[in-house]
Amino acid sequence: MLAAAHGGTVFLDEIGELVPEAQAMLLRFLQSGEGRAVGATATTHVDVRIIAATHRDLEDAVERAAFREDLYYRLRRVVLSVPPLRERAEDIALLVEHVRRRVNARYGLAVVAATREVLDTLVEHRWPGNIRELEAVVEQAMILQRDGWLTAAHLELAAPRWERTAVQPALGNKPHDGQADATLRRQRALQLAASRGSISRRDLCVECRISGEQARLDLTALTQRGQLRRVGGGRNTRYVLA
Repeated sequence: MLAAAHGGTVFLDEIGELVPEAQAMLLRFLQSGEGRAVGATATTHVDVRIIAATHRDLEDAVERAAFREDLYYRLRRVVLSVPPLRERAEDIALLVEHVRRRVNARYGLAVVAATREVLDTLVEHRWPGNIRELEAVVEQAMILQRDGWLTAAHLELAAPRWERTAVQPALGNKPHDGQADATLRRQRALQLAASRGSISRRDLCVECRISGEQARLDLTALTQRGQLRRVGGGRNTRYVLA
């Protein structure tokens, strides 16, 4: 990958997730500017600019010995801090428009625009999943619409964590903070069903790295909501957009 970017830029997303072995390899490259391709016997000089991003506090990770201190200071040259989406409400309309254009092109849709009600609802949301959650919510709403407009009726937003915690004692459930994850998984299921024509439980297991039982629960929930329709039975069961 680095050799292919010679003379250009490499973007390393979620640098804070690198395992120690990969951190050591990256540090060696940053120190020497040389790398060796798999199967090669000689090193090659590579001239690239590295841009790294993470949602983690790397200073805290260094203190916990979860991230190499020497690599941290090698990477720390110019630091840009991007506020979470909940603090950038003025960007939401622009981001929705960007996602609308991209999803229209990807799926051959003709969604004209989002209504004012949609934008107001999105601005009020806290966005625990940040930009990825916004993309998932807007894409799902676009897939489900039938009249060319992105309306609030098709939005599926995760409830705020404090709100979920408040209802748990009455329901007798254990504390649970995975509603945002469930929303994103089910959105991915709808995306796969739209792009592939149908989806199986195994497809969702592989895509989201979840158990078969969790995939069954997610697909059942989408079916009960009328968003997916079950086709076939047994091992041949698949799900299509309703």
